[in-house]
Amino acid sequence: MSSDTKWENRRHDERIAKDADQAELIAVRYGSCNLEAGTFDDRIADAMDDYQISDPRGVTRWANDDIKIESATSDIGLEVGRRKRVLGTLYPFDHDGNRIVHRPSATLVYEFCLAVSLARSLSEGAYARLPVAFERLVRDTLICFLGKGADGYRTGWPRDEHEERPTRFRAVVEKLSALTGEFNWLPSVSMPHDPDPAQIKDEGLDVVVWKGIPDGRGGKLVLLGQCACGGDYQSKFHDIDQQFTKLSQWMNPVTWAWPVRVFSTPHHIPNDA
Repeated sequence: MSSDTKWENRRHDERIAKDADQAELIAVRYGSCNLEAGTFDDRIADAMDDYQISDPRGVTRWANDDIKIESATSDIGLEVGRRKRVLGTLYPFDHDGNRIVHRPSATLVYEFCLAVSLARSLSEGAYARLPVAFERLVRDTLICFLGKGADGYRTGWPRDEHEERPTRFRAVVEKLSALTGEFNWLPSVSMPHDPDPAQIKDEGLDVVVWKGIPDGRGGKLVLLGQCACGGDYQSKFHDIDQQFTKLSQWMNPVTWAWPVRVFSTPHHIPNDA
């Protein structure tokens, strides 16, 4: 299959990924489940048209429905197999035919990301804590990735009561500058000197992780992280643009050496193209 064809299939692939998520979450709750369970929401919504057979003449409705469910279940199985290949022994499910069995992961990070991906809300009540928790997870994961001597700071909005994140964006940057020796607060002439959170929350900057060099001078390796927990994560890829235009309106320079953009989502991204 060409990359163009795979790109055209991305909506279908994302839908199958969500169906696989639903099957996995059921397995987490009950210990195991059949992959067909992942199609439940689609069947309730009568949204199985992707699996409409090409010539339904002479095929009873119930037989047609069975064919759709079998096709969808097969696709879910392929997606589960892809996840197994990606994660190997770290994939917290055993896959046997059309059945998966949950094996709790050592850290429960996979299960947490799965729960965030399928949360009924990311902004109401206790659910609003999920994106904040995911940003903390990304920060700590990137610190581990960079290794000994790395450190990080969650800069995303809103302020978390368990962290020392100031409310105003300027104070966040100044805190970051004190920690890193980078991120010099110097707004452009047209920009307010201390913007209110109603104007500027975080400019797409959710996590900053850095690793210095032994001589203590500037020019650290800096990762600028954007996190997206919602199903619209595809629209968030460029919240931190390649030239760091938005951040440069507030800081000059942003960092002494060119930073690295990092995009993180709890969702599986099933379409390689």
